[in-house]
Formats: sequence, structure tokens, C-alpha cells
Amino acid sequence: MSDRAIVLPGLLNLRDLGGLPTVDGGQVRRGLLFRSDYPALLGPGQVAAALTKLGLHTVVDLRARREAEHECVDWREHGVDYHRYPVSSGASSWDAGYRRYLTHRPETVVQAVRVLLDPDVWPVLFHCAAGKDRTGTVAALVLCAMGVEASDIVADYVLSEASVEGVLARLAGAAPYLQVLAGETAETQRPRATAMSDFLEWLEGQGGARRWLDEQGIGADLIERARDSLVTGP
Repeated sequence: MSDRAIVLPGLLNLRDLGGLPTVDGGQVRRGLLFRSDYPALLGPGQVAAALTKLGLHTVVDLRARREAEHECVDWREHGVDYHRYPVSSGASSWDAGYRRYLTHRPETVVQAVRVLLDPDVWPVLFHCAAGKDRTGTVAALVLCAMGVEASDIVADYVLSEASVEGVLARLAGAAPYLQVLAGETAETQRPRATAMSDFLEWLEGQGGARRWLDEQGIGADLIERARDSLVTGP
């Protein structure tokens, strides 16, 4: 288990993006950006424990409306700002290709990244259902923009493998996932390094994360402000 993994009841795939090195010798600060599967917190006690452990100010939900309607913590009731930006590939399968999240509905990805890059809202937790595909793609964009090496982004992505079986068991029989997960197993849903490395190679072909974000309206000034607060110096 990575030393960035965090154990909390109700979360199976929670970790801090802090601790990852950047190409210029810096390091992402800990305790500011967290990625996870859906926080299946069962009561006020678990919510309070999560807030105490993470110190959350903001939650960014990358799921579709039907998923959030099925189960969703009332974060605002607990004093946490909640945003939902439904990242979608336009396909029925979770493994349709991560580039499609950026080409099908890029505006939702951009909205999520814009929040995550705002130091005024940290600490922030962002999640989808499994914390693997939609969350992994958004995490990769943010980390690329911060200057994290591609190999470290891929290594972070595959850490979700340990949670796949538990996530599938939790989602089994849940209405929003009956069709999309029909016939899926832990093996078919396993995060493969090639899936993320292929996405990063495609992103590099677009000019890199910073150029793609700039073309979508997130300019260098916003990215540098975030980097000044999020990345420690060499």
C-alpha cells in the first residue's frame, strides 16, 4: 500500500496526491488534493471522521446525475462546498478510452479542474464511483499541469487496482450501474498502466496538459498560481 493511501470507513480508494515528485525537483504538497471512490459514508459519525481526517473545504463529484441521486452525502449540510461536474465519454463502458472524456464533454472536465486548481478551496476531495477512470483522468490532467512525471502519474493510477473488487461488490445491484457493469469483473476493470500511458501520450500529442487547458480557458496564470501553492521547491 502506498504511504499516500488513507484508510477511512466508507472509502475504498482514497489517497493523497501529495508526495508525488515533479520533473524540476519539487514535490506536490500533502493534505490539499485527495482522490477517491464515492464516499459511502453511512452516518454522521463517519462524515465527521472524514472531515476531521481530511480537513475538507470542498468536494468535486464527477458522477452523472443518476449516480448522485442514488447516493450522495449532503456535504453542504456539513459545511463543505459541493460541486458536481459529470465527466462523460459518451460511451456505455467505463474503459472506452480516457481521451474521450476530453473530447466528448470537455467543459465538465475543465470545470472540475478549474475548481481543483483554486487554492482558496483546498483541501478538496474529488471522486467518481470507483475513483479510477473519471477521477484518474482528471487527476492526470492536474498532475501533468503541475509538472509531475508521466511515469509517476501512471504509477499513481494503477494503485486503484487494490480497490476494484471491493468497489464492484459495493456497486453490484445498484440501479445506476446495472447496465454499465453487466458482465464486468475485477480483471476486466483492473486499471492497466497502458490505459493511462496511452492517454498521456495522446495528451502530449495535443501539446500537453497546459496547452490543452489553455485552449479550454484555463490559462498559465491560473496554473502558476496553483503551482506556487501546491508544489514545494527543489
